[in-house]
Amino acid sequence: MSTTSSRSPFAQAIALVGIAAMLFAAGHAALTREGVFQWLTPGIAVAYVLWVLSEWRITTATESQDTRTDRYTCEAYASARFLTMLAAFLPDALWSGPGPWLSIGLAVFAAGIGLRGWAIVTLGRAYSHRVRTPEGVGIVSHGPYRLLRHPAYTGMLLAHVGIAVLFCNVYVLLALGLALLPALVRRIRVEEAHLLSLPGYADFAAARARLAPGVW
Repeated sequence: MSTTSSRSPFAQAIALVGIAAMLFAAGHAALTREGVFQWLTPGIAVAYVLWVLSEWRITTATESQDTRTDRYTCEAYASARFLTMLAAFLPDALWSGPGPWLSIGLAVFAAGIGLRGWAIVTLGRAYSHRVRTPEGVGIVSHGPYRLLRHPAYTGMLLAHVGIAVLFCNVYVLLALGLALLPALVRRIRVEEAHLLSLPGYADFAAARARLAPGVW
């Protein structure tokens, strides 16, 4: 496969369209909804956009455009995460006013972002939004990788569980369970098929859960 045909700008396009759609939905919610969701929706939208932009350098890096071993799983789960956010901003939430759900949801959302950030910093230059293995970089087994094979994905999923708690409605639960989770599982399958070619990865994987200890 040629270098040109293996590169794709789709991930950035999905992110930009997702950001625009999410901000529009959040603005509409701020004008039309009442109570806690009048400020919570735009507040979470802005926080989410800042989160996406904090990784923008990685998203636009040359190595993040190479799709040869990625099978477009990046596009699939990028689409799924923005779909989940848009679903969250739809009406008919289970909650109608402030309660324990608010602090729990915010804590889980922040914890997910924090875990993902920790994993990215731990990997350093080895981290990419594409499935790849940089030359000269071995298996990382410190930081969050002491317990998990894919803590960045755990953080991604955890943050969206927090979103589901905050905006608990049937739409976000369906998007989380039928779009984001399957997209992450498929990406992990593709990534591990690639990583198993590395010396020592099988032993590394055997000692750690993929996303959550005792679960998977």
